Amino acid sequence: MAVLLGPARPVVDPAPRRARAIPRAAGLALLGAAMLACGGDACDRAAPEPPPLPLEVELAGCGAVRAKGVCELPEDGTIRVWVRAPAQARAALALDGTPVAQGGAPVQGGVLTLVHAPDGARELEVTAEGAGARASFRARLIPSTAAPALKQAEALRRQGKLDEAAALLGALSSSPDPATRALATGKLARVDLARGRVEDAIPRFEEAIRSHRAEGRISDEFLDRFALSYALLYNGRRFTEAREALDALGPLEASHPEGRAMKQYYAALVSFETGDLRSALRQLDASAEGAERLGMRAHLRHVLQQRADVLQSLGRAGEARALLRELEASTPPDAPPCERASLLNDLGWNALHVAEAGGPIEDGRGALEQALALYGGPCPKPASKANALTNLALAALRARDAAGARARLDEARRAVPSPDARLALHWLDIEGRIALGRGDGAEALRIYERLARLAELSALAHGRYRAALGRGEALEALGRLDEADGAYAAAESTRGELGLLAPLGEGRGTFLGRFEESARLRVDLLLRRDPARALGAARRSRARALAALRWSHRLASLSAAERARWEGALAAYRRAREAFDAEGRQDWQLAADELERATAARQHRSQAIRAMLDEALAVLGRAEPEAADDGALPALGEGELMLVYHRVRDGWAGFAVTRAGVAARRLAATSGAAPAGELSAAAPAGERPVGAPAGELSAATPAGELSAALLTPFRESIAAARRLRFVPSGALEQVDFHALPWSGAPLVAHAPVTYGMDLPGRSERAAPGAGGGALVVADPRGDLPAARREGEIVAAALAGQGLRVERLSGGAATHPSLRDALERPSLELFHYAGHGAFAGRDGWDSSLRLAAGGELAVGDVLALQRAPARVVLSGCDTARTAPTAGDAGLGLGLAQAFLLAGAGSIIAAARPVDDAVAERMMAALYGGAGFATADAGARLREAALAVMRAAPSSDWASFRALVP
Repeated sequence: MAVLLGPARPVVDPAPRRARAIPRAAGLALLGAAMLACGGDACDRAAPEPPPLPLEVELAGCGAVRAKGVCELPEDGTIRVWVRAPAQARAALALDGTPVAQGGAPVQGGVLTLVHAPDGARELEVTAEGAGARASFRARLIPSTAAPALKQAEALRRQGKLDEAAALLGALSSSPDPATRALATGKLARVDLARGRVEDAIPRFEEAIRSHRAEGRISDEFLDRFALSYALLYNGRRFTEAREALDALGPLEASHPEGRAMKQYYAALVSFETGDLRSALRQLDASAEGAERLGMRAHLRHVLQQRADVLQSLGRAGEARALLRELEASTPPDAPPCERASLLNDLGWNALHVAEAGGPIEDGRGALEQALALYGGPCPKPASKANALTNLALAALRARDAAGARARLDEARRAVPSPDARLALHWLDIEGRIALGRGDGAEALRIYERLARLAELSALAHGRYRAALGRGEALEALGRLDEADGAYAAAESTRGELGLLAPLGEGRGTFLGRFEESARLRVDLLLRRDPARALGAARRSRARALAALRWSHRLASLSAAERARWEGALAAYRRAREAFDAEGRQDWQLAADELERATAARQHRSQAIRAMLDEALAVLGRAEPEAADDGALPALGEGELMLVYHRVRDGWAGFAVTRAGVAARRLAATSGAAPAGELSAAAPAGERPVGAPAGELSAATPAGELSAALLTPFRESIAAARRLRFVPSGALEQVDFHALPWSGAPLVAHAPVTYGMDLPGRSERAAPGAGGGALVVADPRGDLPAARREGEIVAAALAGQGLRVERLSGGAATHPSLRDALERPSLELFHYAGHGAFAGRDGWDSSLRLAAGGELAVGDVLALQRAPARVVLSGCDTARTAPTAGDAGLGLGLAQAFLLAGAGSIIAAARPVDDAVAERMMAALYGGAGFATADAGARLREAALAVMRAAPSSDWASFRALVP
């Protein structure tokens, strides 16, 4: 599989990353208050005034926005006015008292109208009248005051004629007009950026910004602060300063709605680069909303393309593809060449990414060829051209065209003779892929060992991962299996670091799914040699993924002080790494002995840079996740069988784990495939068994085929088990193992079934005894009568077993009351009957709905100081972890969050559940006399069998028992 490159990042221009310019535009906004007609003594006798008439007006398209509601008209005199007034009110627009037709398009509850102001226009007025009240908005209009030479200088800069632009701007910077001086200074700062003189540009921007504030030139301050933030972010990794440059615009936002929308875009860039992808998506959504409302079409395209980039980094390639296709359809033919080239490169990159992640194969080479033509012509960018050529080389590799890949690689090297370390690493990886493809393990090993040295010199984590993974494959091809195992283990160790760095942009050009390949290859290798160690490798892989989910939430919830520490530590690391990278820019050209000497000379600095990263990670409280050592077995009960499933090189492997040891099998895709041979921990390693490898098994596979593929290979072990625990991964997490057919009945009829998270050092805690506390929350929103009845049944049953029961029903079940109750030390059992909601890509926005519009979300659960031993969540989707049944990503639902917070067992629904089924299931669950001392799996088994007998066609299988 290949590592793909994303779009090249601009480093000299503060415009959005997908295009080199945003149209210079500005706007004004006002929420108008009602002005009531009243005069003389009548005011004293008037009836109470009606409430103010709400009027929202946002003005966009001004050439510049000044203080006190002044709009400097653009050259063509056309501005955009968005108006939202109550439905019963009459809204009207007028220029200098002359009515303007309001025939615009409806947008977000208002109307967006294009208004052409003729020469000499002085005032725009918007009024609304209704219900005896009147509200108005006024903006003063003035002609453009910008010096024509400023426009000329800007054109020269964009043409790359920097000396001519600087000379013209230098003369303007001594103009007697302070506004002209400030504008010229800001443009000189942009020339400095184009020349790579970042430290000269920053004070110029700061000087211009001070002048803009003093002169009341609001929109010009916005634009220069955007440029300053961009420069600090991408040319210095000064995250805190980049954020502060934007935050200073807060007091001015109400006067400049266009600037407010654009500010959200630049804030999203800061969030993206500091790893807070959830905030980045929210900020991009806010920017897109403002752009749509104000008719900012070009900016909206930049925002949506950046959103696709974030989605790609999150592994959501399908969603990114759909968004990019929409952008392709909406981009006008006369869009700037660089904007079109960037979009085409993204489309090609995404097509490769989707195919690499297992999605539908789509040839992205056409889009990449078009991007290449633009980068070689009207958008001359050598680095971007090399980036497109590298992606074309990867596309050729995927098509098994090694000669084509080599040709494209040679072209890329000619385009950029001195690439940065990131690009050089990708080139070496492609060479290694080519060598492996032709079966030359020795040459591949030589290439990947060189890649490893260069990656270590450059402090690039994704390079170290690729080097370790490639070394493992080369060593395995050479038959040096012990060394291959060590290489795969090294790649896995780096994988935890990559889980952080990829969202930060370190691995922006890589496939995130590639990070799981080291685990798949290592498990595959060990499966042939030592099944117990293969099981340990599979379990450690899952532990890393769970740890990544936990620190991701930690990042989103940092306090202001913690965020400052995080950004400061991360900025120090990134600055040091980039300086280190620049120092070693030519290392890839060194001979082997010279590279060895360079490596030794800079080894100490490389270690110091890694220590900076450790400091940044420490802010999150992130450490290498705990996991059992390879070969160690989990704690299992007497007669308990644990079945673990993990992806391997070509399909799936299954592990049957008991107290006696481990048995492993490669799994056949369907019942018609030849059976795979069994490997035991005590048996010598064997060759790969003959038979069809597993296909893409998922919850969508027919139940009979799933049973044959996943259960039949372990028939004897299952038959002997008194209790079953399943630990699936990927797409198999959505499979209802307890409902799969087994000997003529659902598997749960044979034995209790639980689903384990395999949390290290954790086991199912003891059930609550007499005198313990129980909390029952029922129907918080007051719209589920069945849930309220269920709560009464459950509370009565718990009280009958000697538990002290606290009830929160209807309006009493608020967020504060529930949180306080859950953290009481005496609480041992929590039962919730109400609305559950799955939301967010990985389940992060899932919640239990509470009274007064409140909710208990996944983050709230993880933040609990303690969790009750037993939890029952009788609501829709409370055990769900993925948005679709076939989703292969590891998510975190409400039930899983309670387990991570310390609960011993959870009973919850993996999908939407009918009220009647839930009520019937809970009545059966709590109806037995000994339910308080039975384990969750046994309790749910009896309830499920009772419901299945009473209502065979009901979705009794929707509930699961989960354990640590």
